[in-house]
Amino acid sequence: MLALAGVLIALLSLAVAVAGYRRTRLAPSARLYHINNFGPGDAKEFLIATTVTNGTLGAVQVVTCEFEVKGLRGRHMVGGQSRKGPELPYKVEGHQSATWTVPVTDVAELLKVYGKQTAKIRAVLALGSGRDVKGGWFRFDLDKWAAGGEKAKPAGARPQSPAKSKA
Repeated sequence: MLALAGVLIALLSLAVAVAGYRRTRLAPSARLYHINNFGPGDAKEFLIATTVTNGTLGAVQVVTCEFEVKGLRGRHMVGGQSRKGPELPYKVEGHQSATWTVPVTDVAELLKVYGKQTAKIRAVLALGSGRDVKGGWFRFDLDKWAAGGEKAKPAGARPQSPAKSKA
């Protein structure tokens, strides 16, 4: 009888520990950003990247990674064939991260089709558990990011260096 009570207490404490663990673990998060892929040997291109970070102790499986473009009529996703990164589905171990990218030209072409100059983009990752992880919105300006740098300033606004005098 005492052994049975000990087993029941052990099972109850295990159930309480598992419930506490599941309540306190962090969820995976996604971050979206713009990068210049200009390293030695790399193709000269500008990329939109997302990094998913698994803050849980266990592994999380990423099934799909797409980039949602807001600001156009309807819902548009980019990142099919041109997406680069680990092959999907991909298992992200606890306290690890993984990065996927798409060329800026994919978003630029979509904006040109709709005659838009700006849009907002976010990463949408579907997990094996059926949950989605969505990153924050990133403002995409066709003039700034598709060209790869800051917007060109008008000629009158550029600072001019003073002319050197010859003595």
